[in-house]
Amino acid sequence: MAIKELKKTTKNMALDLEKNVENFILKGGSLAENFNEELTEKDDDHRMTLRIPKELMAKIDTKRKQRIGKISRNLWILETIDRATRK
Repeated sequence: MAIKELKKTTKNMALDLEKNVENFILKGGSLAENFNEELTEKDDDHRMTLRIPKELMAKIDTKRKQRIGKISRNLWILETIDRATRK
């Protein structure tokens, strides 16, 4: 394996690097431009913390696993709430 000699960074090199980084940050990107639009699209959702006893969570997991395919707890709970509120 070859050993390279490390070059000392000069003050000018450090300033150039800092300038390039600053220019890159100021340039922004598509994420920065669309960030606020994405937030407003999700405003319809309401997030909350739900405390579920261990026994009930075990029952939920058993029911989830009986379905064909994988389904998240969140989706299973939402579907169950939806079915209950339709009646």
